Amino acid sequence: MTKRPPLALLSLLLSVTSVAHAAPEACAPASAGLSDLGYASYRDGSAIRGITVDLLVEIQKRSGCAFQLGWYPHGRVYAQFFSGQLDVTGAALRNTERDQYGVWLPYTYSQFELVLLNQSAGEFHSLADFVERGTARLNVVRSIAYSPATQTQLDRLQKLGRLEYVNDYGVVFRKILAGRADGTLAPPAIHVQHQRQYHLLGKMRATTVAEAPRAMVGIYVSKQVPAAQRRRYAEAMRAIVGDGTVQQIYQRYLDADVTRQIFAGGVRDILDAMPAD
Repeated sequence: MTKRPPLALLSLLLSVTSVAHAAPEACAPASAGLSDLGYASYRDGSAIRGITVDLLVEIQKRSGCAFQLGWYPHGRVYAQFFSGQLDVTGAALRNTERDQYGVWLPYTYSQFELVLLNQSAGEFHSLADFVERGTARLNVVRSIAYSPATQTQLDRLQKLGRLEYVNDYGVVFRKILAGRADGTLAPPAIHVQHQRQYHLLGKMRATTVAEAPRAMVGIYVSKQVPAAQRRRYAEAMRAIVGDGTVQQIYQRYLDADVTRQIFAGGVRDILDAMPAD
């Protein structure tokens, strides 16, 4: 006859089995590539700070999965991501090339603005108008996913000798400060931080243009990351967006008015754009 374990021991075994079953699977630390994108991610001495960093910290808290941060020129982030050497990218617009390699988790909105020194600013309502009537020179960052309509006008500017591509926004604003460029294209989270850093606030004007509508921004998670781990990131991101945490993160860096402008209309569209699994 098989001996049954004492009731107390059986209860303990069931408890241990239940806890072991409920505990989430361990996940390896994910490498996250960040670059100079204003308040989205920036260097503060040897530390990397910004909205994306705070977002990854919050995802780590909620998912239990750690991130190892690395700093790269913007173009190199995607070269590393496409070659499988990075698991996560920072703030990114969605496009088909990136979708081949990763799963996109949106969390905010962004809109590129035409940012010009006051003496070069005018009543430009579109980039086409700026190309045709303006004379100012722009510096923009290579490897940014501009809208097709925006890229068409940038190509026109380049043919006119009024556009130069550089590695990051730090270079852009240093050249503006040195008088070697008159402006750029950048969303508020980027250009406000750099205007503050380079003491250009009040000396530049930002305007929206027809070719650059508001678009969603997210992080990309490599398809090489295990599916269960990607789901934990997605669940954490959905909660961060849904409970208002992402707006709280933005207000650490941008004032309440700019944050309200960014999230005007709420976050329903962001939640609807989250991956289904």
